Amino acid sequence: MSPINDLKNIIVDFSGLAKDALHVYVALVVFLAACLIFRWRVSEWKPLLLVFAVIILGEIVDIRDTLAIEGQLYLGGNWHDIWNSMLAPVLLFVAARFTNVLEKRDPAPITTSAAQSGLDDEP
Repeated sequence: MSPINDLKNIIVDFSGLAKDALHVYVALVVFLAACLIFRWRVSEWKPLLLVFAVIILGEIVDIRDTLAIEGQLYLGGNWHDIWNSMLAPVLLFVAARFTNVLEKRDPAPITTSAAQSGLDDEP
């Protein structure tokens, strides 16, 4: 078994998370970390493509390990891992791209009682 799968098993054992949940969290961490580190916007394709690349690399390792240990493929399970991992980042991307849910809003301006009463409108 590869060191990546050993690490995954350690995290699953330590955290009590299911492997499916671990896939989702890793995808979200990669997506948000890419946005923070590279200053990419959530509405750009770049962080989504990076997540996809990381997931594909992880699945290649899983396929290689499964073949080495069991001698057969479970491509349905690998496909499940891919779409399960991509779902949350894609939803964030779509929300950022096509709605204003993730827009940064300006804070409300500070008003004083003088400004509200019109006392500061002297000629």
